[in-house]
Amino acid sequence: MKLRKYLDFRLLGLIGSIFLIISQFLSWFSGNTLLTLFFLYLYLEIEYSFLYIFPIISGIICLFGTILIIYKLEYKINTVIINFIGLGFFLIFLFELIPREFPYMASAEIGFYFAIVGGILIFFDILNILLLKEKD
Repeated sequence: MKLRKYLDFRLLGLIGSIFLIISQFLSWFSGNTLLTLFFLYLYLEIEYSFLYIFPIISGIICLFGTILIIYKLEYKINTVIINFIGLGFFLIFLFELIPREFPYMASAEIGFYFAIVGGILIFFDILNILLLKEKD
């Protein structure tokens, strides 16, 4: 019973991580996916090209952290640290992307919103893990 109640909230982290990973393959600006932009900037500006794969990296990191706590509840602090690292990658991406792509933000498409919702869900998952009380 206790595990079932806990797993209901675990879906926040799983869904948030999956949203971040899926957002990589959905269109963001003018019909381009982040994967397309990665390959485009790989030939034009290599220093910015790796910025466009940060959502998939942060999604994979947070997915690993969420699976870790589902595997064993005692890894709460480890999971929070791993999810903060994943969100850190995502925030670096957003803080670099928004000033760079600001003229196109008005025409942001579904991939952008999937990533934002995924980041919010992962943040609420971190709060849920920190507020989780273990009963003996």
